[in-house]
Amino acid sequence: MSQYTRVMRAGLLATLFPLTVAAQSPAPTPSASPASGRAKPAYLRLGVGAAYDIAGAYRCTRLAVEYAPLLTRHLGVAGRLVGIIGQPNNSLERQLPDQRYRAGFVEVEGVVYPFGTDKRVLVGLGAGGFAGYYRKDTYAFFSATAGRIDAYAPRTYSGPYAGYLLSLNLDAALDAQQRWRVGAKATVQNGLNGGTTSSYNLTFARRL
Repeated sequence: MSQYTRVMRAGLLATLFPLTVAAQSPAPTPSASPASGRAKPAYLRLGVGAAYDIAGAYRCTRLAVEYAPLLTRHLGVAGRLVGIIGQPNNSLERQLPDQRYRAGFVEVEGVVYPFGTDKRVLVGLGAGGFAGYYRKDTYAFFSATAGRIDAYAPRTYSGPYAGYLLSLNLDAALDAQQRWRVGAKATVQNGLNGGTTSSYNLTFARRL
């Protein structure tokens, strides 16, 4: 496991632990609760975190913009646009020019909130699908002497990529009216045309 991944996971665990402890705390103001009879709220959520390419070899940054309405006391949906960009982990491979991974996806999932959506801290279990396109600039082969690349042949893989995903979502309200929320998201994606990857994101949301 790379130092980059360990740091991201440590940050997520530090966020998830206090959120989990507080998960069953009621919202401080009933008027802000989705169960109060008013229209259910929707959130605009930004996410930033760590991911890998479809082969798990390139360390990447993942950015996401999400629209997530709450439908009932225990159910919500989320749709998001995701951009991923990264480079090889291996220092030897980093000597090769133009080694990078880029991808863009649309993700849609349903989210179940076992403790309810009327809590200050929301715990959600998600399942859904994704579809998009990726491009990976890599190599067909390379040779090295004394830690220096002396010969290589570039190669590019690209195409559509789709599959299903599972996620764990935790976030907490920052104010009594629950207009602003901060949290964390862990996702596992399995591509129908191969490749299983995971991503870890810190999130920041605004109620619409």
